[in-house]
Amino acid sequence: MTIDGLIAAALLGVLGGGCLVLTLLTLPGNWLLLLVAAVAQWWSTRDGGAGLFSWWTLGGAFVLCIVGEVLETAMSAAGASAGGARGRGAWGAIAGSLVGALVGTVLLAFIPLAGTLLGALAGAAIGAFVGELTYGDRPATALVKPAAGAAAGRMAGLAVKLGVGALLWTLLVGAALWP
Repeated sequence: MTIDGLIAAALLGVLGGGCLVLTLLTLPGNWLLLLVAAVAQWWSTRDGGAGLFSWWTLGGAFVLCIVGEVLETAMSAAGASAGGARGRGAWGAIAGSLVGALVGTVLLAFIPLAGTLLGALAGAAIGAFVGELTYGDRPATALVKPAAGAAAGRMAGLAVKLGVGALLWTLLVGAALWP
């Protein structure tokens, strides 16, 4: 291992930890971590040297990023369904979570970093509530449970995505240290 490799691994470790924090805040931290790894790969090959990672490692990291996104989205819908939501409620939870994250980032900017997370959770609940309300066959009080399920599912999905991010971080730092 060269000094450049050690420096790259240390930077990847530190920046990757920051990316995990971004993932926790519902931002694309896993994808940014993959971008950091791609830049490190490019940097290590700029003078014709051997790459820091194998292409299998980078491909596996890409697949992990996709798996994290799919699991996060599926768990948001599953949480709404577990709370009694039907199709429109589950889709409303997904859409509401995305819109809520954006709105929370802007409107709750006075709460440092947590506005996005709070917006995503509230958006999932509101989206599921509105989605179920469009059926018109249940009173609004009966829609609280699907809304709460959507928010809980969104939080669980975020936890799973963070776990996938931690696995991704471990894979990339480990691969950088032991080529």
